[in-house]
Amino acid sequence: MVSPNTESRGLVAALAGYFSRHKGIVLGGALAGALLIGVLDFLTGIELSFSLFYLGPIAIAAWYLGLPAGCGIALLSAVLWAIADLAAGHLYSQHWMLLWNSIIRLAFFVMVTVLLVRLKDALNVKEALANTDHLTRLLNRRAFNERLELELKRAVRYRQAFTLVCFDLDNFKQVNDSMGHDAGDELLQCVGTVIESHIRDVDAAARLGGDEFAVLFPLMEPEAAGKTLPKLRSDLLAAMEQRGWPVTFSIGAITFVRPSGKLRDVLKAVDELMYKVKRQGKNDLWHNVCFDDELEECAKKRCV
Repeated sequence: MVSPNTESRGLVAALAGYFSRHKGIVLGGALAGALLIGVLDFLTGIELSFSLFYLGPIAIAAWYLGLPAGCGIALLSAVLWAIADLAAGHLYSQHWMLLWNSIIRLAFFVMVTVLLVRLKDALNVKEALANTDHLTRLLNRRAFNERLELELKRAVRYRQAFTLVCFDLDNFKQVNDSMGHDAGDELLQCVGTVIESHIRDVDAAARLGGDEFAVLFPLMEPEAAGKTLPKLRSDLLAAMEQRGWPVTFSIGAITFVRPSGKLRDVLKAVDELMYKVKRQGKNDLWHNVCFDDELEECAKKRCV
């Protein structure tokens, strides 16, 4: 069962992703919002101030489109306010007062825009640090489990397959002991780089801790996994050999067809399969195809 917090974060992320992909809609909405507020500002006359409401379209443009768009909507809002003020019959004792008030409002709108953009940048950095392994820049265990939980929920709902991979580095301790921890860190970073070269935008890769990694391939059927996984293993081994590192990989992978299991059970099955590979001699890839009622069977032996 997906936790409410995870589901909420998923909804927010989906909404943010939609707006990021449809910037024209966001810009059009911000422009329309500013124009509507300008009209309302004119209709209500000079006795009611609408300056605060202009911040809505400005904030939307700044948050989803960035500083240039936010400043553009800020300028438009300041101009609309000035036009509405004059059209409503506001008379100034000096002509320069309208210009002064417009500049002050524009400066306020721009300040809000800059603060929002910087706030979003800071939040993005904080989220990246909270979700990312500092060494490999892959996801950390917590972020990966949340992603897997959402994918499992989607796969169960739509009865679609996905492939989950866990692998461990054989002889990694030997590199640390003989070459030093700097070499060990470089090795882990190299593994992360190779993994990233094999995953799609929809996939997720993580360093679960120590020398253990995981990759989630959503919507990957057994046939596609049968081609992708051997290539991933081959490139990982080639990278180790090229740098003279005596490291191999024990890889356990399961393609879950029409899954209906729990997150804990799915993770446990793949993890157990990986450790089965290590106990059977290491340096191998076991890829099983599993239906929900075969979960325990897939975790114990090589089925395919």
